[in-house]
Amino acid sequence: MADEQVVISVADDQVADMSTVVDALRDAGLAVTEVLASAGVVTGTVDREAVSSLSTVPGVVDVERSRVFESPPPDAPVQ
Repeated sequence: MADEQVVISVADDQVADMSTVVDALRDAGLAVTEVLASAGVVTGTVDREAVSSLSTVPGVVDVERSRVFESPPPDAPVQ
């Protein structure tokens, strides 16, 4: 099982009840990293195969997989 980092957008009309949405996301398998209630955003990690189930949670507008980019160290040879 590989975990994916995700950023979840919550509907504007659900932000006031963010704790209910977050609980439902946890029930769907999300390990919550951070809740930005005023922005309507939740971040966390979830099993790769469970990512699509997060979008079915009531109040969720969008589920985006985070992308991580790494640069080689400054002293690395040019590739």
